[in-house]
This record gives sequence, C-alpha cells and structure tokens, in this order.
Amino acid sequence: MLKSNWKIRNKSVMFDAFATEYDFAATLQSKNDFFTKNLSTRKGAALDIGCGSGILAFELAKYYDRVVAVDLSAKLLAIASQKRSAPNIEYIQMDASQLAIDRQFDLIVSAATFHHLPNLPAALPAIKNLLNRQGKIVFLDNVSEVETPATIGYIVGAARDFVPDCSKYGFRNASRLLKFRLSPSWLKHLASDRYLSERQFKNIYGRCFPGCYFVKLGCFMGVIWEYL
Repeated sequence: MLKSNWKIRNKSVMFDAFATEYDFAATLQSKNDFFTKNLSTRKGAALDIGCGSGILAFELAKYYDRVVAVDLSAKLLAIASQKRSAPNIEYIQMDASQLAIDRQFDLIVSAATFHHLPNLPAALPAIKNLLNRQGKIVFLDNVSEVETPATIGYIVGAARDFVPDCSKYGFRNASRLLKFRLSPSWLKHLASDRYLSERQFKNIYGRCFPGCYFVKLGCFMGVIWEYL
C-alpha cells in the first residue's frame, strides 16, 4: 500500500530520474545481512527510512508484524509497491529530515540515506524519539575522508569493476550495471553527495546514541544502538 504525505514541498527528486535502473542495480547487489543479523528482540513494528524500491522493507516484513517504509522518491515507491508489496508493509512518501509519524517502532533502519539529509544532527533525535523501549537502531551509511569524491574516481571504479561483475552477475547484467554507473544522471547525483568522515560519523551518531557501537563495512559505516 502506498500513501502520500501532502506536506512534502514540490521539489525535484534526483532519484526519480533513474529509479528503474537504480532498482535494477540495488536488486542485483542486495545484501541485507547487516540488518537481519541485528534485529530487535520484539518484532512488532519496523521503520525503514529511505526505503528506495523496498528491498530491505520486503525482507523485514518476513520478521515483523508491520513495516512502515518511507522515501522521498515517488517513482521508487511506485516500484516498491508494484514489486515488493505485502499485507504488512505500508509505503509512504515522506522526507526523512521531516518525519511526521505518530507511531513507535521496535526497529528503525536506514541504508545509505542519511548523507542526503541537510542537518543530520537535528534529524537524529527526532528519529530516536520514534523508538520503543527495548527497541533497536540499525543504520548504515557511506563514509569518506573526502566529503565529495571526484567524479573521475567513480568512472574509473565502474570500469575497474566490470570484469569482476561479469563473473558475479553475467555479462548482460554487468553491462547494464556499468551503463547505469556511467550515466550522466547517476554521476550528477554522486557529485551532489556529501559524506562524513569516520571520525565525524562516530562523533555525530555517538552523541545521539550513547553506548552505540560501530561496524566498518568497506566504504560504509554501520551503527547499532539499543534503547534499554
């Protein structure tokens, strides 16, 4: 089920420009182990912030009674509703930096979303307030010692990964993945990203979630915190 939050301001959403190919790439490379290995004890309700095309939300729906999944991109949510609907999943169009949800959750997750938020230190306490006692926060986001890596680095990386991707996904899928990674709309999006360094990441999340612990996963940093 897809619902819209009419409070969202009219603005361009970059992900709409490449939603279909983004879903293809995300599906091909999907790995939810970090989240499924860190589920909350209680399995009532889960919230997925920045759910994209619903890959993680659909997985969580196997474990939780109810899953609320929010994203800013209408096109990604349409794909989620078409490909990954379930009776216990509710998809909502909503800005992650202005969550308007009057429910509490046993698990709150987010994957590669929070680097898009304009004021992360202000957004995190509001998200924290949505968590039930004994609930769990499990976030994963990009980190980089360079705030916005140069576009040429992404181009070189895409070319470098093509042969290994052929082995993992087959030539046709690898070719499509390479085309997406080199597309002007995707490269434009990457050029707008602003990443935290590992130190900044730990400082910001550590202040909001005292006692949390961190997991480094390649170019990503995970944070896990239980509300005891």
